[in-house]
Amino acid sequence: MIPKEKEIIIKQIIIERIKSMAPNVKIALGSSKEGFLGKDELLKEVNNNTVLGKKIIEIQLRYLRALKEGIV
Repeated sequence: MIPKEKEIIIKQIIIERIKSMAPNVKIALGSSKEGFLGKDELLKEVNNNTVLGKKIIEIQLRYLRALKEGIV
């Protein structure tokens, strides 16, 4: 389990990454039920700590770790 202060920092990093996206970006997550999420929807989910928001943080964190390792 990640300590609370580290979790807050990670969340802020992911929020800033999302904010830096182009305004017309759409991301598909999960089934067609969720559909495509725009920048504002992504920020809303992350800020509200929804299940989907936590999944977005997990995916972004996994990407950043892969980037660090030179995988992407």
